[in-house]
Amino acid sequence: MQGVGICVLGLGWMGRVHCEALSKLREKVALFVASRDSAKARGFAERFGADGWFGDYDKPFEDERIHVIDICLPHDLHLPTALKAFEADKHVLVEKPMALNLDEAKQIVQAARKHNKLLAVAENMRTYDHCALARELILDGAIGEPFFVQINHFAYYVPGGWRQPLSSAGGGSLIDVGHHYVDLAVMLGGRVDIVFANTHRKTVTEIDGEDTAILHLVYENGSTGHLVTSFGMPGTPIALLFIVAGNEGSIRYEHFGGGLILHRKGSEPQKVLPCPEMSSRDWWEETIRKGVKAFVNGFFEGREEPLSSDSGLHDMAIIEAAYKSAKTQMPVKVKV
Repeated sequence: MQGVGICVLGLGWMGRVHCEALSKLREKVALFVASRDSAKARGFAERFGADGWFGDYDKPFEDERIHVIDICLPHDLHLPTALKAFEADKHVLVEKPMALNLDEAKQIVQAARKHNKLLAVAENMRTYDHCALARELILDGAIGEPFFVQINHFAYYVPGGWRQPLSSAGGGSLIDVGHHYVDLAVMLGGRVDIVFANTHRKTVTEIDGEDTAILHLVYENGSTGHLVTSFGMPGTPIALLFIVAGNEGSIRYEHFGGGLILHRKGSEPQKVLPCPEMSSRDWWEETIRKGVKAFVNGFFEGREEPLSSDSGLHDMAIIEAAYKSAKTQMPVKVKV
């Protein structure tokens, strides 16, 4: 066997996308898959040409061919699975969010550091081309000094299965799909200092958590942010994914035909990166595959990609502060 042995635990939608990415990196990766459904594990192994498969979640930790556990399991299984991986001398790639809550995320990070192992979060906003380029342009001063960040995610759908109970999901829209937009707010604006939030459950009553979260952010650098993440807004139009305003211009991303647009003060808007020429679902999956590839490349250089454990912990701290703020109706300082 050559390269790094990676075992994908959990073979749902996300596990399938991870397998697609890893199967195309065979010069660097030996792929293994694991599911409690033996037939499913065998089928995935055949489909993706895996080097081995497991019909349970225990044997991968005992196999010396495996160096990395890739966790694509429900949120409540992230902590016990990660701790078990570190105890077994494995590195970890974990799907976002890192854990069910901030306390569990801290335990995972502490264990990674104790065992001197890599811990990366599979957060695909970091490998979303338009978001990455926007961040680069902002850091290069293209819009001057940023002072406002707006992030929008409006949708309507009903999550199923383990995403419905608080015990396995940890919350609703904010900790689920909202994690992407919290991380995007950090990518574009910097670390967050204070959060004031409201949450609602008005339309998606099948879940225990919120279907909508609205966050007012105060950044450590003094900038202001506003973030809306919802899967409980039926009939809403497609909105700007984001806009960042600075004293010399703005940069925004418009879905479906707009693309990434840079608008400097005193000049015409400039499209710096068009929209992808594929469906939004296909593009989303492609950004996930890019994130898995980034993890593999970072692994050989000792880097935590696409999202480091420190950054993942900060994202979790923002989410924790938002839930506390929504409950108390008071601003809450972000504390890791």
